[in-house]
Amino acid sequence: MAPDGTQDRTAAQYRVTRTLYRRRSFWYRLFRENLGLKATSILISLFLFWVVREDKGQEVDIEVPVVLSNLSEDEVFVGEMPKVLRVRVRDRWSRLARALERKANPYLVDLRGFSDQTVYVFDAERIRQLLGVTGLSIRSVYPSDFVVRTEPKVERTVPVRSNFVGEPLEGYEVATNRVRVEPDKVRVWGAKTSVRQVNELFTYPVNLGTLDKDVRLEVKIQKPAFPFIFLDEDQVALHIPVQALQGRLNLDDVSVSVQGCPQGFLCRVEPASVRVSLLGPQPVLWKVKRGQAPVEVAVEVADEDATVGKHASMGLDCRRPADLECRLSTHRVTLWVSRAEEEERPDARPGDIGTRP
Repeated sequence: MAPDGTQDRTAAQYRVTRTLYRRRSFWYRLFRENLGLKATSILISLFLFWVVREDKGQEVDIEVPVVLSNLSEDEVFVGEMPKVLRVRVRDRWSRLARALERKANPYLVDLRGFSDQTVYVFDAERIRQLLGVTGLSIRSVYPSDFVVRTEPKVERTVPVRSNFVGEPLEGYEVATNRVRVEPDKVRVWGAKTSVRQVNELFTYPVNLGTLDKDVRLEVKIQKPAFPFIFLDEDQVALHIPVQALQGRLNLDDVSVSVQGCPQGFLCRVEPASVRVSLLGPQPVLWKVKRGQAPVEVAVEVADEDATVGKHASMGLDCRRPADLECRLSTHRVTLWVSRAEEEERPDARPGDIGTRP
């Protein structure tokens, strides 16, 4: 060591300088090294802090369906019970999300033991169990209760009447007094004030304009407009008789055709036309009148009649729809058979000639 102490001062200055360097190096590394990574970490921390803070105190409304499950057998519920409960719950969003994802089970209302005009209060603990997520804080339930209204249950048997609308088709008749209803009586039960106002039931309307034959129809029963009424049967069978009206149609100058005239011969009849009266269902008669159903009067030439000359009292065949009765002005005609090369008789008329097909 130098006598003047220079070396000691130099060592001391070195130690101080080294200490300051170490301190500056620490703060430099703390704030300047990996600056981007540190800034990202701080942002992520702030975001997570915000998410956790927001997740602590959310409130949502959850709907819980309400179903009447039990009631005394001799009573009918006639009050207004809410169909759903609006439950406001508070908790972390993650737990609320689970409650919202799952469908809440219905709240079953058991009114056994409750009398008329009493108040039923919904149980918050039962609602919490129905939500299926433990620990939820229920803030409110709306509605929180309802008034129980009941009436004695009664029953009676009433007749069922058929209900017809419209008019029958033209030419048809519906015998409404012979319509059968099966079953003709139905048991009605429910609240006393409503059941005692029901004296009879009616079917839904049946349009007579669509019926053209006897028919059996399954028809729904119209439920009365009174509330809290129930029917044992919701439909009946109607047996409806439908018949066609009878009528008469006269056809004048219907030509008589000759069927089976021998080849090479000419055939004619006298008289050449007859008057036809048709009796039967009006709808069939209208088809004949409109040309939709053919009517023909013909004489059939048999082999023994296929000779030249006069053949008296040839029978006529009235060809018409099967449902009609045919009446002719004459049932016999005279048949004249001649050879084709012979001159026709002067009194022959057009349409009297026929040949064998």
